[in-house]
Amino acid sequence: MAHASRKEYFVIFVWLFVLTILEVAVVKFELGKLATATALVGLAVTKAVMVALFYMHLKTERKPLKLLVLIPMCIPVVYALILCIEAAVRYQVWG
Repeated sequence: MAHASRKEYFVIFVWLFVLTILEVAVVKFELGKLATATALVGLAVTKAVMVALFYMHLKTERKPLKLLVLIPMCIPVVYALILCIEAAVRYQVWG
């Protein structure tokens, strides 16, 4: 099994930092409630996947172990999307 180099860890760290800056920018620019929530959920999921793949070393694992981790990670994503839709309907963001 090939291990990641320090350079690869640093590149992933920089990407995570950039995504965090984007999260702050999304909140700062006030794009609207639904757009802000959707963007923040998308950025958070992207960061979680990057951490799981590179820092938890799932990138080099076999498929059954990846699925064992991926399936529970999908539950909060689905829950967050349902909450975004519910909030949009409740506060009539769409119309």
